[in-house]
Amino acid sequence: MLLQSVSAGFSRAYLENNMARRIDQDEAIAILEKAEEAGLVNQPANMVNPGGMCNCCGDCCGVLRALNKLPKPADMVYNNYLAAVDSDLCSGCETCIERCQMEAIKMNDEDIAQVDIDRCIGCGLCVTTCPSDAMSLKVKPEKEKRMPPASGQEFMMKNSEKRGTSLVPLSLAEK
Repeated sequence: MLLQSVSAGFSRAYLENNMARRIDQDEAIAILEKAEEAGLVNQPANMVNPGGMCNCCGDCCGVLRALNKLPKPADMVYNNYLAAVDSDLCSGCETCIERCQMEAIKMNDEDIAQVDIDRCIGCGLCVTTCPSDAMSLKVKPEKEKRMPPASGQEFMMKNSEKRGTSLVPLSLAEK
């Protein structure tokens, strides 16, 4: 399959140019666990067969910084999950707020976490550290589900269609 060969090509190029090293599945899982503990958002390039995967924070990652400037970051991410709060279990500790890279969680008047579904990108960082198990990831309703694009080119084309013909960044065009 072409997509698999593209991913293999990226891997091979990184290895041949000493920009990467081979790791086994156990080490890969350990790296992902450390990234999650550190509060990094796992970003598998938003396509069916990603050529790479990043684990980033909103402080230094251009992708997350750009997403955070949008009024509805969830519209630009192909993720069929979003965070949900069980208000009966929420203790109001605000751990979820500290972990959220998209500022998608706020406390309501009753000190219960509330998720802004327009901002939630479904990364799950709020879920993995909730001490009262009040946070969970829920599957989006069927009408809101989107299949990730098959390739980087298709991803760029879909985002271009959302932006329209303007080359002005979305954050500036709305002002």
